[in-house]
Amino acid sequence: MPHVAVGDGIELYYELYDFTPPWKAGPPPVVFVHGLGGDRRMWLFQIPVFSARYPTVVVDLRGHGLSTRPTRDFTVADMARDLLRVSRVLGIERAHWIGLSMGGVVAQQLALDFPLVVASLVLADTFASLPPPAREMAQVALERMEQQSMAEIARERITAAFSDNVDPAMREYFIEQVAKNDYASYLRAARATFHFDAGAALSQVQKPTLVVVGEHDRVTPLPLAEDVVRRIAGARLEVIPHAGHIANAENPEAFNRVVLEFLASVA
Repeated sequence: MPHVAVGDGIELYYELYDFTPPWKAGPPPVVFVHGLGGDRRMWLFQIPVFSARYPTVVVDLRGHGLSTRPTRDFTVADMARDLLRVSRVLGIERAHWIGLSMGGVVAQQLALDFPLVVASLVLADTFASLPPPAREMAQVALERMEQQSMAEIARERITAAFSDNVDPAMREYFIEQVAKNDYASYLRAARATFHFDAGAALSQVQKPTLVVVGEHDRVTPLPLAEDVVRRIAGARLEVIPHAGHIANAENPEAFNRVVLEFLASVA
């Protein structure tokens, strides 16, 4: 199975899908970066659509999916560096980075630390900096997670992540997948994510950026998306109707359409 050694004894699992015409010079690849507790399979509605137009890479972040479980705490910067090393092994000079939730945080850090590898950013259902009330809520959530089982965390977090109108079968599927996470790895990733704060540095990002948020996102609601847009010059905002925090799964048709239109505009 394809793994890349990224240091610290960590190997990241990835999958590459490319159904673009091999006789044509192609556009930069698209790399999808999943959210907390998810893995590459969060993008099941995107892979068939995007891989017909762009070489498409999906990656399991450290501690997730088939990637190595870390034995120590890590940061968002560590996860961004992991992605850089994967891109180097795959020979990717520049890519369109599409990150959901935690993946959006990692994509922001990647753009700050390694801007040359970024062709554009799509930041979905994520945040740049939590205001004090939200930061306090995040700390309470972390403390609560430390008292729960992985199954309890999965049910509580995923139930909140979807809108009330989601197909119950989809919600149960995601709950089951998140419940399979290694508990210690999940908490390490949650701490890294909840402590992320791009601050004023995000104004340094000079890449075409699309910010996407589900209409009914209760985890990272519209004001947090608007905050990201304000911080990145030229960034634009799209609201995905009839969707919560996992907008790419709850309304994939709308998500795919706005992202593909954006990528076509920056190609």
